[in-house]
Amino acid sequence: MRLIKAFVILALVVSLLPGCATMSDSTRTKAEGTGIGAVLGAGVGYLVGGGKGAAIGAAAGAGVGFLVGNEIAKRKQSYASTEDFLNAEITNTQEYNRTAVAHNQKLSQDIAALEKESKNLRSQYDKGKTDKKTLTAKRDQLQKRINDSKKLEDTLAKELEVQTAILQDERKTRPANDQYITRLEKEVAALQKNLNQLHNNNTQMASINQRLSV
Repeated sequence: MRLIKAFVILALVVSLLPGCATMSDSTRTKAEGTGIGAVLGAGVGYLVGGGKGAAIGAAAGAGVGFLVGNEIAKRKQSYASTEDFLNAEITNTQEYNRTAVAHNQKLSQDIAALEKESKNLRSQYDKGKTDKKTLTAKRDQLQKRINDSKKLEDTLAKELEVQTAILQDERKTRPANDQYITRLEKEVAALQKNLNQLHNNNTQMASINQRLSV
């Protein structure tokens, strides 16, 4: 019964989307963002708290979706045509990907050295050859780097959300083999891959930092 209620909530949310066709481009983008966010929020909410969780999740998701819709509408205002807008978003996503690739490459190199250094420090501490102050200083240093890297992860995740919503919106009105959609899809897929790698790198650094806990 709880599962049925959750699907009813999702169906009600989805049923609101067709009405967006009569709105202006800016208003429609915001409304569709709200609907998409509500659907995703309801699904997550149900997994967390059943039928009641679905309702709460739908409300929270709608808020997130509206923020994404606002961001997209704001970006569109700067361009005379949809093609110019999509070109700019493709270039924007390419820049995010270049930044993520460079960051991940540096992290991957440093993680290997950090693994070795942390194991050595922990071993020395356990043998009484180094003090707690040394481990704490190293851990604080590493935590700062983790925090900075997580900020980039959060930024990439938000941009991925925006670009995914742009794709969902533009696919409705552009042909399936549209060059702009194809190019943006490629960059969004790369962004997802880079984000996943960054998340894994940050998780590894957190694990190393935990090893230095005393």
